[in-house]
Amino acid sequence: MNRKCFFLIPAAGSGTRMGAGQPKLMRNVEGSPVILRTLGALAGVAREGYAGFEYRMVIVTTPDLIGILKAMCAEYFPDITTVFTLGGDTRTGSVALGLDAITDAGEDDLVLVHDGARCLVTCEEITACIDGLKDHTVCASAVPVKNTLKEVEITPSGEVRVTDTPDRSRFFEILTPQGFRYKDIRMCYTRATEDNVTATDDTALAEACGLDVFLTKGLYSNLKITTPEDIAIASEIVRSRGESEPFHD
Repeated sequence: MNRKCFFLIPAAGSGTRMGAGQPKLMRNVEGSPVILRTLGALAGVAREGYAGFEYRMVIVTTPDLIGILKAMCAEYFPDITTVFTLGGDTRTGSVALGLDAITDAGEDDLVLVHDGARCLVTCEEITACIDGLKDHTVCASAVPVKNTLKEVEITPSGEVRVTDTPDRSRFFEILTPQGFRYKDIRMCYTRATEDNVTATDDTALAEACGLDVFLTKGLYSNLKITTPEDIAIASEIVRSRGESEPFHD
């Protein structure tokens, strides 16, 4: 039996910075909802059977979206085994619930966590993370920081004072996917739950557990849809890739 690779997709964020209206995952990017583009990229790797894995998708979402996403997957990805579960109050809680929904994983099966709002991820980024797990315990897609960074302190009056300018060559911006063997991510999240710890990304929990984290090549285009401006940027990237579709609401 082939080893399995689970794509665990947190899709339960509130999207408050997007403003009123549709949930951000259902916002239209050149003819397709954000989440459909995300799932389509992951499904492309799954359908290829990359590296001989048997692929599954685990979607962690909200009560108002779960029916929509089930119908979407039934229409577009009927050939891919997909499990749905409701998320928690935090990203950490949602990923933990997604792991709980995986009932048939072996210790050395892979789990790649990928944000539902990162709809421009490429197959190359996904497969680079999978390849990295051949030699490493934890891998995550990342890009070098391009801007100058400042370390600061907040004065008693509320002003922001610069205390240092670190060498930016030592810093990378972390993206997703972030990949683990099942036994390792299960251990990280079990400990986080027991200690009531939350984190904004999965590799931070791995670091806290003493696991080495290695970075794989990401792309700057792999942005996370958070604000209305991100929709405009994503739409331009999609057009540049020639991946637009007829517009529909």
